[in-house]
Amino acid sequence: MKAQDKRILNDGDLIARYTNQPSILPVELRAQIERKIDGQPVLLYALTDLDQSMQLSEIWVALSHDYLVIAKPGNGGNNYDFQVIDRESIGTVREISGLSCSCLVIDAVTTGDTQLAVLRYSHRQRRAVENIRYLLEQRIAGRDIEPANADQVYASAIAEPVRDAQASVAGQQLTVLWRLLSYLSPYRRELMIGMLAAVVMTVVSLFPPYLTKYLIDQVVKPFETSTMTMDKAQLVGWLVIVILTLTYLLREVGHWLRLKYMSILGELVAADLRRDLYEHLQRLSLSFYSRKQTGSIISRVSHDTDRLWDFIAFGVVEVSLSVIMLLGLSAMLLFLDWRLGLVMVLPLPLVFIAILVHSKTLKRLFLRAWRKWSVVTEVLSDTIPGMRVVKAFSQE
Repeated sequence: MKAQDKRILNDGDLIARYTNQPSILPVELRAQIERKIDGQPVLLYALTDLDQSMQLSEIWVALSHDYLVIAKPGNGGNNYDFQVIDRESIGTVREISGLSCSCLVIDAVTTGDTQLAVLRYSHRQRRAVENIRYLLEQRIAGRDIEPANADQVYASAIAEPVRDAQASVAGQQLTVLWRLLSYLSPYRRELMIGMLAAVVMTVVSLFPPYLTKYLIDQVVKPFETSTMTMDKAQLVGWLVIVILTLTYLLREVGHWLRLKYMSILGELVAADLRRDLYEHLQRLSLSFYSRKQTGSIISRVSHDTDRLWDFIAFGVVEVSLSVIMLLGLSAMLLFLDWRLGLVMVLPLPLVFIAILVHSKTLKRLFLRAWRKWSVVTEVLSDTIPGMRVVKAFSQE
């Protein structure tokens, strides 16, 4: 397989995985379009995903050497309504940018406000539509440009934003983890106190079940069978209750120390992360800011650092405590009754496999949610400052 074909397949996999749209122009629709334009091959195409009422739709725009074809979904099935426009009749091409979508207005050569077509699309389709616009403008300027592979150009335009997002994620996840944990090194004191309190809290939590078992087996049952006197039963029972009370008090103290020092540690680490990220942003080129949306950058500085703070301060500790608790409970169950303990421990591999499979789905959903959050931040960052300008003009 050629490298070009592999690239198209890779882009198609990205489009199918992270977007809800076709990776290429449907074959049947392509054939119908080419029949409408006297057999001319489709040189370039794009998907405009909004209709006139700003509802999600699937409107294909195809470009041949002499024609521009707009295929809108019909009433039912795979039927399409086609609008064929002669490229020689196109006078100007205008793009009207908005906060959540854009419009491509195609005007006729004749004077006046004659509009041949108005195409509405979300930001996801912007690069593919810009390719159409570029070729139309070049024809208007008297220059003919024909792309080599329409499928490759379209797939690359849709998959490129996904690749940009993936480029910021390191391939070695352990490398990222160790890099994040390095932020803990300046705060060893808070880390040691918080971890020690967490370990004490976890270990102490293992004692109440054993003490309860001792109270039932060594005090309640002997007293019921009259093999233990009431005075001795009361003495041992109160002793066990006092130990249980001290155990719960010690656990609460450990819980309080852990929350206190881990919260302080998290705030210190978050401050370091934001400082380093801000310094790094100062060193980036202008071309980086021209490619990235403001909302995604703001989301990284604010929202993502908060998630990292929560992961470093509590996520790592919670995972460590869960492992300690799991091992401790398994050991205690095997010690008390190896048959019952074995029955309880055997399903653990299946649980780990289910967690691994489920985490992949969660990761994919989290990436989608992260991108949507970036879009929301982008809209807010452009809208809120604009409100002041609009209100100022209205007052004037």
